[in-house]
Amino acid sequence: MRLSRADIAALLLALGAAITGVVVWNHGTVDLGMTLVSDGELVTVHDVTPGGNADRNGFVPGSQVILELTTTDGSDVERGEPIGDVLGGEIAPDRIGDWLVPDADYRLPIEAVETDRIASAIGGAVSLEEGWIYADASIDRSFVEFELGQSMWIAGLMLVFGAVVWRLLAHGMAGPHGRRHALVLGVAVAVPGLILPAVAVGTPAGIAAGFLVPAAVALVLGVSIARRNLETQWLQTALAAALVAAALATVLVVRYLSSPGLSQSDPGTILLLIAAMGVAPAAVAAFARARPVRERASLLTIGLVPAAAATLVVQQTVEPILPIVLVAVLLGWYVLPIERALALAATGFGRIRSDAPAAPATSVVEPIVSGRFRDGLTITLFGLVALYGLTAEGSTFVVTGVAVAAVVGFAIRSGFLGAWTDAAVPLAVAVGMPVVMADFTSWEFGVMPWSALALALVGLSVAHVLAARHSDPVWRPRLVWISAGLVAVVAVTSASEPALLIVAAIPLIPGIPVAFANDSPGEARAISSRLEALVIALTPAVSALVLFSPGWVPLAAWLIAIVVWRRFTLAPLLGLAQRTQLQRDLAVAAAETERARLAADLHDDALQQLTMLVRTLDESGQTEAADEAREVATKLRSVVGDLRLPILDDLGAGAALEWLVERVEPLAGGPVKLERSDETRPPANVELAVFRVAQEALTNAIKHGRPPIAVRYDVRADGRVTLAIDDAGVGIGDEAAEEAPRLGHFGLANMQQRAEQIGALLDVRRWPAGGTRVALEWRPQ
Repeated sequence: MRLSRADIAALLLALGAAITGVVVWNHGTVDLGMTLVSDGELVTVHDVTPGGNADRNGFVPGSQVILELTTTDGSDVERGEPIGDVLGGEIAPDRIGDWLVPDADYRLPIEAVETDRIASAIGGAVSLEEGWIYADASIDRSFVEFELGQSMWIAGLMLVFGAVVWRLLAHGMAGPHGRRHALVLGVAVAVPGLILPAVAVGTPAGIAAGFLVPAAVALVLGVSIARRNLETQWLQTALAAALVAAALATVLVVRYLSSPGLSQSDPGTILLLIAAMGVAPAAVAAFARARPVRERASLLTIGLVPAAAATLVVQQTVEPILPIVLVAVLLGWYVLPIERALALAATGFGRIRSDAPAAPATSVVEPIVSGRFRDGLTITLFGLVALYGLTAEGSTFVVTGVAVAAVVGFAIRSGFLGAWTDAAVPLAVAVGMPVVMADFTSWEFGVMPWSALALALVGLSVAHVLAARHSDPVWRPRLVWISAGLVAVVAVTSASEPALLIVAAIPLIPGIPVAFANDSPGEARAISSRLEALVIALTPAVSALVLFSPGWVPLAAWLIAIVVWRRFTLAPLLGLAQRTQLQRDLAVAAAETERARLAADLHDDALQQLTMLVRTLDESGQTEAADEAREVATKLRSVVGDLRLPILDDLGAGAALEWLVERVEPLAGGPVKLERSDETRPPANVELAVFRVAQEALTNAIKHGRPPIAVRYDVRADGRVTLAIDDAGVGIGDEAAEEAPRLGHFGLANMQQRAEQIGALLDVRRWPAGGTRVALEWRPQ
């Protein structure tokens, strides 16, 4: 088995995690992860290690009162006055839990024991004025040590599970992409279990390793996906997204471990970033070129595997059930018969997604109300919310939100998102309004009744911009009314968390049909155009996360990713693509000029001399030599015809393909059929590329396949050109494209180069029942 660099890196990470886990487990010392302080009357929790053992058992820094405390050496802990005297005389049964305080003579501990001497502790709250006591947290060192012992068994279980995943993927359970990344995915499943003993110990270093080691494996997977599956121009985008997610995850881990008061949602945010390291390259790979739906979904689910396995290190109890179930679901769906369900879903979506092509970005037909009226209402709403913030709370968040909105608005108006300049006001307000609201509304601590409604109205403004791009004039107002209906639902449920999900769906109603619409006649939509629509539709939802802790991180990451995509990836790539296309055109022109020169030299020199030689041999009676010379001349004329292709210049690719099929059919050992529909002719460079690809594909079909061989050539009314060559052989192997150059076979590379020279899409695949299809599609730019 050949190991790639990604496989080696993943194995090294697994080896390091295994050694760390064994060493920590063998040492056997746990850290309860909290320090205590006493004021002479009560003992309280001073500090807690985020994600540590005390944190996982419910202890909170600052306000937690220690109600019971024992030591590892069995020494007594200094205690205060009887609880009955402290709380004021006789204690009612409902004022003190019987399981904790058997009678009013119980004495609370008042001595702050060192962390390494704590054997067990019970935490809660006491009110000396109102006379009540409440317990809500407990920890026992012996049980934590038991969990540390159990963690080694779980590490072994996850190692076995990772090996099983590796073998199943290597045998094709998740398709060709799963097979290519089988070893990395197996390591991604096993690593959280291998590092689990370090997490169970509870030290900051162990907890950091529990997050960072799975994150490193996720980054290795993301880089591997990017390098194996992406077109060159999208490789930088995918790698940048994975590296940004890795940097943010590292920053969050450091921030999480250095700030004891952080919310419990921080581990969830780190898991999301770990998921992004694999999903971001997988998403770009899935949509960078045409793929079947199942293949795209397979790439996305493969990218989620490291985060699913990493849920093992953030659970309150050490249990492997959740990650095993998540990984099994993510990988196991690939073998299910889902095509029928997808077909049913596509039927429903087809009612919204018109068969008509998408309207060009410059073709905007505003439904129901004008864009100027929409922008005026949006700015008025934003101003009212900002005014309320100034009068009710303060100016810091209001000024920040207005500044952010101004920057976003001016950037979009100046063309930062291409032709979407009319989205400047709605999108600027969608980003700025949650920032303005951050000081006086939050889904954790209660939502102002009108806050979610305000966000929904801004989402409706963004939906109006997107609906104006829909190709079907009938559906433009319908999509706006559907979004308006969701706004009404938000008005009813504005004080509940589900309102945020509805707010997120409002711009997606028109955004998804616009992003995934068909292409216009004569205009092929680039993936960047589709991504622009998705960015606009998703931005309101990402901005609303500011109202959740820590909501600033997703918004900052989202804006940084957009800037990197537009300025540091897309813009340079567009310039590079133009220069590359020019270089390819020059190279093709030079190559064809050289072919014509060689053909002319052969025709005017070698063929003329052969013709004279044949005549001389005939006149001298050397019949056998003359026949042999005639055969050489015939072959030479065939070579000249291949080099010069006058039939291609004079009659077009359709006639040239007929001539080519007639030539190769005697060599195929069976029928080679051509079907053509080309009433018009595409540009000359396209016809040349089509012919050369067909020439190479037919050669491969004869050498590696078997007849019958079918060739289909179409030139549609909108200028689109398609070529397809099918044979009935065994079919091309999954790794053929990667192995061919190493073995000295450059046919596939030559066809891909020809397709890239004209900006066409080349697809080479094996049919499930056997046989290979080579398909080329070119669309006018």
